[in-house]
Amino acid sequence: MSRRRKNALLQRAEYLLYRTVAGAVRSASLSGLRRWGSRLGTLARYVLRGRDRLAMRNLVSTFPEKSIAECREILDECWRHFGREALAAIRMQHVPIAEIPSHCRFVNEHLLQEAIAQGRGVVLLSAHYGAWEIAGLAIIALVKNVHTVARPLDNELLERDLALIRARTGVQVVDRKRAARSLLKALSQQAVVVLLPDQAVQAREGILVPFLGRPAWTTDAPAKLALRQQSPIVFAFCIADEAGHRLEFEEAIRIDQLDDDEKNAAALTKRINDVISRRIAARPEIWLWMHDRWKGNPSGEIEVKATDGK
Repeated sequence: MSRRRKNALLQRAEYLLYRTVAGAVRSASLSGLRRWGSRLGTLARYVLRGRDRLAMRNLVSTFPEKSIAECREILDECWRHFGREALAAIRMQHVPIAEIPSHCRFVNEHLLQEAIAQGRGVVLLSAHYGAWEIAGLAIIALVKNVHTVARPLDNELLERDLALIRARTGVQVVDRKRAARSLLKALSQQAVVVLLPDQAVQAREGILVPFLGRPAWTTDAPAKLALRQQSPIVFAFCIADEAGHRLEFEEAIRIDQLDDDEKNAAALTKRINDVISRRIAARPEIWLWMHDRWKGNPSGEIEVKATDGK
């Protein structure tokens, strides 16, 4: 189902704000961008109080060994992190594709190239972790024939600008309602299919498997695509560093090397979640805790009464 559009006045106000910010970040220094991004993230915490409460519940439920104060510290840095990455992503959208590798270096990119060389397409997975928007641009700068899935924005003006950016990069964006058939065809044509499977789905759209140690409704589409086409699965995670960003690739899951009991969507989806969970547990402050990841979780939620660490 397509998202409902906002009223025209709100769309124009959002678009004007975006264009103003985009103009400012293009000329800002790297240190200035990080400083103002941190301030933006801190402001967002107080404006989006409901999301902040949800994120605290998620953190406390996931890390029961941590105190409220420790979770509060992680979440405060999380807000600052996403403020910085929001500005960095806007800036990177206006960098010529050929120059992106000078802003985002590749680590173990040979793992992706080896997977492509198998000739069965590649299912490239990441998460709402680190700088996933910059990761998408970096992938396009590294390889050709990239496909992904996206929902339309609820702001037509911003959607128009996003369409222009996608046209410039050459990425093929698949409508979510017809994604399965289109992505299977893309893999058969040796495409790289980029997906972020770490968000909640409806029970009818996925399966219940562990995510960060807690049962979570998870899409099994990446596993089904890989199994159907015998496509290798490669993971990539983009992380900010002193030089800008780095995109780290992890060893591929080769479908042809799996045991018989591993060649099913449930087992493979669990393995995918395990890889993403390991990354998040190592750096919890750069994952999107504000998302209702455990929506519909039968185990229930933990109430958080002290959200300021007091």
